[in-house]
Amino acid sequence: MLFFVATPIGNLGDLTERVREILSRVDFIVAEDTRQTSKILQKLNISKKLISLHQHSSDTKINWLIGELKSGKSAAYICDAGTPNLSDPGGKLAQAAYESKIKVSPIPGPSALTALISLAPFNCSQFIFLGFFPKKKGREKLIDQIKKSALPVFFFESSHRIRKTLALLKNHLPDAKILIGRELTKVYEEIIWQNLADLDIDKIREEGEFVVGLHLPK
Repeated sequence: MLFFVATPIGNLGDLTERVREILSRVDFIVAEDTRQTSKILQKLNISKKLISLHQHSSDTKINWLIGELKSGKSAAYICDAGTPNLSDPGGKLAQAAYESKIKVSPIPGPSALTALISLAPFNCSQFIFLGFFPKKKGREKLIDQIKKSALPVFFFESSHRIRKTLALLKNHLPDAKILIGRELTKVYEEIIWQNLADLDIDKIREEGEFVVGLHLPK
């Protein structure tokens, strides 16, 4: 049995009793970031074997994990924060589990994406999620596609690229409105909603994790 477990995106107070119960029960935990997962286990007073699985992990590692599961052991997969399989290696593990006929189950919870969507002052019954905005290749081509979209667009961005990305968007999409969530659920949480053309990019703090939503006029 393989559980895909959502964990807090910043505030450990968002841990649920079901997360505690599952992490206590499984034989081992597969973690994208073992240091972050160790903090969660410490908070829950759980001692459990941790196995690292990140974007550079080999297929050999995944095959070994599948072998452990096929032998009858149970495991939980945890990404670095939030809901698995949103810009993390969870998808490769899920694919291998399905191919090996291993039962999987979601343990739902926090997500930076849905947290920002819950604050959006526009209709999000349909939307486009880009994962992390491209670093270099394909950035302007993607913006051309965003221009043609009738749906709101959301993406993740890192603190060291946020200003550059916002400047690019401001240059190409001056009529758009922008919703920015920084450090969601944390002490220094910040929410920005305004016309992209009026955004003072120099005032955007280059710290923490960012989720961005774009709403284009129809």
